[in-house]
Amino acid sequence: MLRLFVPHNDGSVRVLNNAERFTNRVAYYVKYRPSYPETYLDYLVNEAGFNARSIVADIGAGTGILSRLLARRVSRVYAVEPNHQMRLAAQEYCKDARNIAVVNGTAEATTLPDASLDFITAAQSFHWFKLEEARREFNRILKPGSKVALVWNVRDINTPFGKEYEKIVKQFCLDYIGSGGGSTETLAYRMFFKNGQYEYRVFPNDRLIDLETLLGYSLSTSYAPTRGDKNYATFIQSLKDIFAKYAVDGTVLLSTTTQSYIGEI
Repeated sequence: MLRLFVPHNDGSVRVLNNAERFTNRVAYYVKYRPSYPETYLDYLVNEAGFNARSIVADIGAGTGILSRLLARRVSRVYAVEPNHQMRLAAQEYCKDARNIAVVNGTAEATTLPDASLDFITAAQSFHWFKLEEARREFNRILKPGSKVALVWNVRDINTPFGKEYEKIVKQFCLDYIGSGGGSTETLAYRMFFKNGQYEYRVFPNDRLIDLETLLGYSLSTSYAPTRGDKNYATFIQSLKDIFAKYAVDGTVLLSTTTQSYIGEI
């Protein structure tokens, strides 16, 4: 597992692994993270093969955003998440969905039975995986010929607001690796799929957001400074400034696409 060395204000350093990165961001994550459009869910059912009999593992499920959407369309969802606080949030968010089981596990060690799954999904989480170990684990738990669906919500960094937002994030978020976890900037997902073959689809997922949502969404990310960090106050003020610059009737357009990659591994 990758580890992040985090300096404290007193000069000491603690080690933070990926599973812990979201611990202090769960409340923001629950309230302000974007969902996934119905057009994407329709695609999974109408074209990708998901159906009412499917058993799915949602790996790196976080607070259960995609898990809950999937539960309306498939037989069973295992929401696999390594972070304890995230699992608690997922249990609360998904408590009314009786076909969701929240599981303490990782992409590399899911704890799920051999050949038990029709599909695996990974929403906003694939870039944290150890690829070779995850591939072995996925091949173990998937039924033969089954597929993996990777998905990210990716900000448009070419709109006027998007450009300025991206500039702020790059300036104040030292661990930033790109919108959507770098999904459109690396070859990792291509290397992950069998023979480099996958189906790529894009779905609009724009949001009109107010200032509270802009701040909460920004602070929910793994790379954002947290209260007490030296960049925190300036980061927040910079977000307020661009909101004031672009807001119309109290909202700005956060232009986003949902980008999907599906294939065998």
